[in-house]
Amino acid sequence: MQEIPRSQNRIQRRPVAQAPREPVPIPEPAPKELTRDQYMELLKTARKMRKVLAYLAMRTFVSTGIQQQELLALTVEEVKTGEIRTEDRTIRLPDSLREELLAYARRNGVSSGAIFVNKTGVPTSVITVREQIRDVSRAAGIDDSATSARALQNLYKTTRAELMAETVQRLMKELLDEEQAEHGWEN
Repeated sequence: MQEIPRSQNRIQRRPVAQAPREPVPIPEPAPKELTRDQYMELLKTARKMRKVLAYLAMRTFVSTGIQQQELLALTVEEVKTGEIRTEDRTIRLPDSLREELLAYARRNGVSSGAIFVNKTGVPTSVITVREQIRDVSRAAGIDDSATSARALQNLYKTTRAELMAETVQRLMKELLDEEQAEHGWEN
């Protein structure tokens, strides 16, 4: 076998013309937005399927903006007072939701402590809540990603922002109308 001299053994590399490298943006998948109509359909489907846990979890997420861990730590005592106090905020529970949560606790024999418990009295897991909501969303024909706890919390935030904007506009109009009536140039 003939040995190739070392100088001839090297691979000749040709210069490659390279375009300037710009970072290629990777599009993030658009988060699925849950509409108010879809939310109402989810509640209706949960009632038909008798998925009380999913129904109450969805109502609580959308009515309060509460996080999953806060939901699972929700106690009968907090529901009775109508307020959930966390490290950085106080969440008020609407009366209609309070009534439903307390009725749920009574039906399940929970008089104190965590409201959402399984048959053995152990607090319900995030997985159980997520699976029940997923079952309801599939039965309702709504994309699973639109019914995550985060999507439900976003519906709360969106609804609240819309209501706040409408309220501010209405109050501003009333204020300006009153100002015009009292101090307008034509008066």
